[in-house]
Amino acid sequence: MSETIDVRSREAQYRGLRTALGERFTGIRYAEPPIGPLRFRPPVPVEHSGLVDATHFGFAPPQVKRTMPAWAPRGDGFETGEDCLNLNIYTPKADDRRRPVIVHAFGGGFQTGSAHGTFHRDEAFAQDGDVVLVRPNMRVGALGFLALGDAFGSDYAAANRGMLDFVAALHWVHDNISAFGGDPDNVTLAGMSSGSFTISALFGVDGIDHLYRRVWLMSGPASRIIAPETAAALADDFLDRAGVARGDVAALEALPVETILEVQDKVLATHLGERNAPGGRTFGIVLDGASLQRHPLDGLASGRFAAHRIVTGWTRDEARMWYAFGMMPDVTSREALLASIGRFRPDDAEAALAALEAEQPGLGFTQYEEIFLSRAIYRDPALKTLAAHAASGGTGIGYQFEWVPAFEGGKLGAAHGFDEPFVFGSLANTPLADGDSAAAVLARRMTRTLLGFARNGTCDWPAFIPDEPLYATFP
Repeated sequence: MSETIDVRSREAQYRGLRTALGERFTGIRYAEPPIGPLRFRPPVPVEHSGLVDATHFGFAPPQVKRTMPAWAPRGDGFETGEDCLNLNIYTPKADDRRRPVIVHAFGGGFQTGSAHGTFHRDEAFAQDGDVVLVRPNMRVGALGFLALGDAFGSDYAAANRGMLDFVAALHWVHDNISAFGGDPDNVTLAGMSSGSFTISALFGVDGIDHLYRRVWLMSGPASRIIAPETAAALADDFLDRAGVARGDVAALEALPVETILEVQDKVLATHLGERNAPGGRTFGIVLDGASLQRHPLDGLASGRFAAHRIVTGWTRDEARMWYAFGMMPDVTSREALLASIGRFRPDDAEAALAALEAEQPGLGFTQYEEIFLSRAIYRDPALKTLAAHAASGGTGIGYQFEWVPAFEGGKLGAAHGFDEPFVFGSLANTPLADGDSAAAVLARRMTRTLLGFARNGTCDWPAFIPDEPLYATFP
């Protein structure tokens, strides 16, 4: 059972729902609909007035919905649409308690994801943790991250629109969350994969450090930044395939969203190494010099974020997921393996492979590629993120997640994304953990750690020290 509840903030009154698990306010627009002439522009903030209906979910961003295996986490599902710049708030009570605020950025390879209808137990998480949870939707795919500035001018087509959407949501949270029981001066950002890459990119953005105090990064350190020329080449390929001439704004705005989704799939690489190596054909945060003023590692090294505490984690077998989904071909020769490693280590691929062979002798070519990619894309950049932060006086904490589900003899390993339901208390919606009592204990421990970190910045895990790269391992 639920009943409506009204809350006033600034010029508006928000009507949400009170349930047995607390109060929720959903589908709140934080920017104007990005449609028509606003389709490829930065988000335009909106100021509400009067009564705002916050009892229904809004749209998630347009995306191609993939068929997921039976063992993947399950949710209720969601509808998609271009009018997707909305957020959801979950709070124990919309009062004046000034609880810690956690803003969650969803993952999905910069192509998919939603702020609702997924496996997360949002209301229970907020109620049990006595925190306010905010989950924004933002643009993804070509609508959010295709860099069209060279072809249409940066005044019309801003780079990093999805990241700018997230920043717009943070501004809304800062201005309004106190009315919903949250503390705007105690905000922690938490995300996984592309959501984490988006959050970590904010260390390269000027003028927003007051909007958050801490970050919890899962498999998305401050590293995966795309060069402008790489992004421009991808955009040219997209426009050619879509039949849109450079500068033809009318044709760009008239593209059906279904065509945009179809074409973006054709221009993106599916091989994990090709996507993530320098020059890779993928969506992500572009170092355009305008929305992203500097590389986030340079932002951390400057010391301007020394007061912002960071937790950054990765799973031991990150790349295993792409092999499990059949997206990665077997590596059939040493030469092919060296070529894969060479995308990241062009000057010393032989030495990198020799080190792996010495560490873990007797493995197959595909196994060596998987281990290398897991480390080169996720673990090693996470350690670089922590090192840059620590060198400038900041406090950072790293962890490696090693839980392996029993499914088919452990064939999935500790794969990409497996830590998120543990951290966010959503293990009940994860079939792989059914009947695993040890996993339930670990989940309670990790959720408590996130909540404590959000409350006061403390964490029992060892802090990263330059030249002594300690990190916690779980379990």
